[in-house]
Amino acid sequence: METTEITLRVAIAAAERLREPDERARLGALLSAAIASEATFEELAEAAHLLTASDPTRRAALREAFAGMQQAAAAAGITPDDVESELAAWRRERAAAGGEPARRVL
Repeated sequence: METTEITLRVAIAAAERLREPDERARLGALLSAAIASEATFEELAEAAHLLTASDPTRRAALREAFAGMQQAAAAAGITPDDVESELAAWRRERAAAGGEPARRVL
């Protein structure tokens, strides 16, 4: 990815974190991804909020997001079996390409 240096006005606390090269690279990648995503300001604000939210808050947001995806899939005529079939095919392709098998974390 091609990059460039820029100057941004940020809070002093943010500037302190940005002094570390690894943190600057990580946050630069996050900013690049956020801008490239074409997300709205409200969506980015919600994402930023979730980064610092408690585990129960993040889990509730994930449950809500998955419920929305399930509703959209059902409306499009996609069944849970269709999703499982696609995931299985993806895992087989990844394994055949020498990629690490997907891990399930509970």
